Amino acid sequence: QQYDPETGVSISKTYKYFSLKTGYSYGSLEEFNAESVFSSPSNPNQKLWTASVIDVSTRSLYPQIGMLIGGWKGLIGGNFEFSWLNQLIPEQIVYYDCHGEIFIPPTNDYPNGYYYTISPQDSVDLPEGFLKFNSLSVGGSAFINIDFLDNIKPYVGIGIAFEINNVSSEYPGPGSYAAKNIMAAFGYKLTDAQSLNTTDPGVSIKFPIGVKYIVGEKLFFDVGTCFSQQYLSFVGSDAYLKEEDSATLQTLQINLGAGFFL
Repeated sequence: QQYDPETGVSISKTYKYFSLKTGYSYGSLEEFNAESVFSSPSNPNQKLWTASVIDVSTRSLYPQIGMLIGGWKGLIGGNFEFSWLNQLIPEQIVYYDCHGEIFIPPTNDYPNGYYYTISPQDSVDLPEGFLKFNSLSVGGSAFINIDFLDNIKPYVGIGIAFEINNVSSEYPGPGSYAAKNIMAAFGYKLTDAQSLNTTDPGVSIKFPIGVKYIVGEKLFFDVGTCFSQQYLSFVGSDAYLKEEDSATLQTLQINLGAGFFL
């Protein structure tokens, strides 16, 4: 607060700032869904196969970084943010629910190939870094600034960001990787295919919570966390295994930042 001697009224000081932040994060893929781009030969209104996975853990490989321009006056504040976030799927066993059929390509015993009904539930052992996610985002947040002490400013907010998401893997896609185990049982070995590397637009919502510590007229430090949900969609694999994938990537980011007042 600042005191105006002419009016005798206390007014809130306006803060404008520029800051940088970095940190690590961990999270999970929630509601991961995949489906074939092809229709079932017996029912054209249904996809050839569908699969879903719940709760696949993720973690960051490199520190995330962010650049913010913002400000506040009294209780209300906001910022504009440009940031980069990365996540990967570490080694783990996941359980998925699947329905439909996969096409077994021609072999010596079945020169025309055939359709094999997949079991409703199965598991697959994912290697380290099976999928990697990189997101460049531009967005903004509004926050409530709690006037705790003159130099300690807790805050809580909500924001939205528009993103460019890159999904990459050494493998063609999640569906083809799972199908590889099934098809191997029939003596068919998938030929090497182009690795997955796709870039698509997306959106995320953010819930930042933290504390700014003002250490002088120009400098402050920021310690906080941010819970975010990113909505991803991409196309994986190729040929008869081509699939459409979608997922919600939830992350909890722990950040340390520093900035100066403008």
